[in-house]
Amino acid sequence: VYTSSCIVRALTGGREAGVTELADELGLSKGSVHNHLVTLERLGVVVSTDGQYRLGLGFLDIGVSVRDGMTLYQVARSEVTGLAESTGESTSLVVAEAGQAVHAAVEDPERNEQRIRLGSRLPLHATAAGKLILAYRSRQAVAEYVESYGLDRHTDRTFQSIADLRDELQSITDRGLAFDRGELDADMRSVAAPIRHEDRTDELAGVLAVQGPAERLSGKRLEEDLPGLVLSAAKRIELDLTE
Repeated sequence: VYTSSCIVRALTGGREAGVTELADELGLSKGSVHNHLVTLERLGVVVSTDGQYRLGLGFLDIGVSVRDGMTLYQVARSEVTGLAESTGESTSLVVAEAGQAVHAAVEDPERNEQRIRLGSRLPLHATAAGKLILAYRSRQAVAEYVESYGLDRHTDRTFQSIADLRDELQSITDRGLAFDRGELDADMRSVAAPIRHEDRTDELAGVLAVQGPAERLSGKRLEEDLPGLVLSAAKRIELDLTE
């Protein structure tokens, strides 16, 4: 399983490679790499042409199937679409998985250049949705996140110390929503609202977020106009989850 995972990661980004190239890169025998590639090809995860291997769309079918089976997605998808239409900006349903903020649904108006793809996995400490997820966790859980994943710097605005991050998380808890003011991408801004579990306070069911370029998401629009729309849509999702 570990070898297969390494091969898959080596082929991300549309890359093509042969058995020898992968074996040399991963420090594995050609026989081992070939056997794993054959298995991955049978599963539809990898495809080959003239001895060159690349990732196929097998993961797409699996991922979409998993996503479509989520109660949260079934309840939230119409709100995600509606929020994108009403704001004219990219809107996402985000869930936490393996220390990252995973975009389980993304609606993007045609006028936008979509920078966040369906399935994007982004760091918790440098995104509005991710910080909101951390804000609803215990101090110990936040410390464990920092210890396990670190606080990688993406821009000059990325939080670099756990003390500064904790202050930000407290502010998020106090106001009930989170902002990203260029912490992951200097040219992007976002606002996110929590989708709470009915009977849990230490973990969110998910997050609803709107993101777009700083030239459109700034000032009053970011700070006052969008938050109300995002909070209202998130609250409707919460209510639907309890029915």
